[in-house]
Amino acid sequence: MKYVGFWEYDPEKIYEMFKLDDKLGEELRRDPEKWQRKYGKFIEGYWLGMEPKGMALFEFDTQEQMINMERAYWPIKRWRFVPLLDINKVKEAYRKKMEEQKL
Repeated sequence: MKYVGFWEYDPEKIYEMFKLDDKLGEELRRDPEKWQRKYGKFIEGYWLGMEPKGMALFEFDTQEQMINMERAYWPIKRWRFVPLLDINKVKEAYRKKMEEQKL
């Protein structure tokens, strides 16, 4: 399932965060398959302006991958993951609920 991971960090710890980011990036380049089994599939990431926060898109197959990603940066970077839902499935669920209420 795909998720948006919103993150933020203490600006006083920017260089510590960069070190962790570089370490994980090197692990990803060295062995992408192993990295993805542990952390899920990283799709792309963005900073939100020049603020100490941003977002990244991931695909996680297991809860453990999401937990591993959060723990890899903890306590320097804090994550909040939100699932991306297929719009047609969401609309269908609402339509079904409305039909049930009519009965």
